[in-house]
Amino acid sequence: MKFYIMLLFFLCLSVFEEVAAQDDLRAITTDIEEDQDTVYKTLDFNLMVKNMHLWRGLHVSNSPVTVADISYNSKNGFFKAGLWGGRSFTGEYTEYDYYLSFSHKNFTLAIWDINNTSDYPDVGFFNYDRAETSHFIDASLAYSFEKIPLQLSWSTVIQGRDTYETNTGKLKNAFTNYVEASYVILKEKDWSFAGFVGGSFSFLSTAHFYGDHPGLSNVGVIYNRDVKIMKSYTLPISATASWNTVQEYGAIQIAVSLF
Repeated sequence: MKFYIMLLFFLCLSVFEEVAAQDDLRAITTDIEEDQDTVYKTLDFNLMVKNMHLWRGLHVSNSPVTVADISYNSKNGFFKAGLWGGRSFTGEYTEYDYYLSFSHKNFTLAIWDINNTSDYPDVGFFNYDRAETSHFIDASLAYSFEKIPLQLSWSTVIQGRDTYETNTGKLKNAFTNYVEASYVILKEKDWSFAGFVGGSFSFLSTAHFYGDHPGLSNVGVIYNRDVKIMKSYTLPISATASWNTVQEYGAIQIAVSLF
């Protein structure tokens, strides 16, 4: 299983790099925290520090973390592939992911192999057995409207440690869904303010990847600001306030992009 997943990753990388070189498509942004004015780089590396790690309303780490992202980007914005890693200062949280994304007009398709080993310290890195693995593969489709600053997305866990037990005792994939709408409420030259609402559920089981029952698992706001350090350096900072009605908790995440 591990061989075929790695083979698929590198085949997609080579095939879509060629498609991207031939097809004149414009780039679109699918993350409201991303800087619209960054200079194009074929290979890019980013480092971020957070007071904690929030993801779709889940408290992935309650300790401060460092996050690194290495990516290849096609010049026309059609294709992106990268490696994403995170680790908490205390060492209890570690994550290492692969991802691919394809953007055409207002649509973006992204596939992530997410490997959070925090609760699976003894599982092999390439173990994809649903009963044992620390991996889960998440596929998402997003649409960004042109005339209004609204983005809609639908994500589904298609493989890995997202499971439920049938009446006969068999372990099956729950195919948990996460649906989100985000809207930029205010935007100025060096800051923006946005809101988002995200819900989670499974068509196959009451309990799912994000909690014990369907509901609004991620409701909140994001404030982004570019802080100028001296005259030549700008430090992007974001503050995210999130409420999770499924897990019944809330949190504020502060993130600083160092470069």
